[in-house]
Amino acid sequence: MKKLLLLLTAWLPLATMAQEQGIHFEHALSWKEVKAKAKKEGKFIFMDCFTTWCGPCKMMSREIFPLQVVGEFFNDKFVSVKVQMDKTPQDDEAVKSWYADAAAIAKEYSVMAYPTFLYFSPEGKLVHLVVGGDSATGFIAASAKALKPETQYYTRMETTVKQAGNQPDTLKRLAEEALEVYDGRYSVLFAGRYLKAVPDVFAPEVVRFMDKFTRSSKDPGFAIFRKNPEKINQVMGSHFAENRVQQIIMGEEIYKDMRGGIPPDVKAVTARLQKKYPDLAPMLVQRFQLSEYLRNKAYDQFEKNVQAYVKKYNKQLSPSELNGYARSIGRFGTDTAMLRTALAWSESASKENATPDAATVQAVLWYKLGDAAKAVSMQETAVNMLPAGEEYKYMRESYQKTLDKMKKGEKL
Repeated sequence: MKKLLLLLTAWLPLATMAQEQGIHFEHALSWKEVKAKAKKEGKFIFMDCFTTWCGPCKMMSREIFPLQVVGEFFNDKFVSVKVQMDKTPQDDEAVKSWYADAAAIAKEYSVMAYPTFLYFSPEGKLVHLVVGGDSATGFIAASAKALKPETQYYTRMETTVKQAGNQPDTLKRLAEEALEVYDGRYSVLFAGRYLKAVPDVFAPEVVRFMDKFTRSSKDPGFAIFRKNPEKINQVMGSHFAENRVQQIIMGEEIYKDMRGGIPPDVKAVTARLQKKYPDLAPMLVQRFQLSEYLRNKAYDQFEKNVQAYVKKYNKQLSPSELNGYARSIGRFGTDTAMLRTALAWSESASKENATPDAATVQAVLWYKLGDAAKAVSMQETAVNMLPAGEEYKYMRESYQKTLDKMKKGEKL
């Protein structure tokens, strides 16, 4: 025991030294205290906005932040703090104490992706932004720009806003540049100014722009999509506007807190939807319940309820949603009548929007119905429909793997 204690005593300074080599984060301080410390010491603030489910966030914490060269740079110039932006059942009291500030920071600074690194002046003013993981050298170089006004992203954007004018082409370019670096604040600002400057918001190029910049119910495009679905659908396809609106609503009212493993409060969700979107609430609640059946693997309940849902809202469903339900039946369904119903859904969706995904869903359903020849033919069609390009590499491999199994008569 004495020898073990000696070993532990010898190891502890080494562990402490390893921790001190990297960035020192102020885990025990509140946001107010972090700002006070930075102001007192005349240092900038480095804020790591991360989530528990974000792979690049974990990589940065594991491989970059602990490095001595990174620690030497940051500890000399910044007061550093890590802010967990999601909620999980495993959160300790320190994380919970930041819940309110984390939500306020995400809202005020329009955090769009993770990891997002925010940089504040010693006075607490946001001056710079970096998004995404990087090497130690790249990360230090990107962070060093936060220290000089001429290279600070937000300082430069403040000047750009004043000089932008009202030319649609200029505003569109600035909005797209801001979106490219995941700047939720100025991408929204320039997008809004662009939509006010164009002569016709329903022109095809403007509608496509609007779709790209409509991410929340507060974006101008949300109201336009909601009030003018017919005009939007003429450009984007059948039921596109309605589906886009529903996706945004469900993301904001239902799914935003579920990534951390916290089960949803169905009653609270229902009440929220009925209050904010009374015309859509019944449909969205049922749609949510269907997704919950799938998430909980209650497949018998899903089959029973999805038929009633599709029958009731058939004319309001987008091809992608209808095909999605057919895909789910293809994955776990065994009842012949249900499989044929799902096949009819996917075929109906294809009449409005023929896609490789719909073709492979139909192939799987034909295969499970015992028509291997028809299944192989449809899966070959799906493979041939995939566009060329590296971005479709893994999808092509997956489709081909399914096709090979069908040809061999193997279980999918």
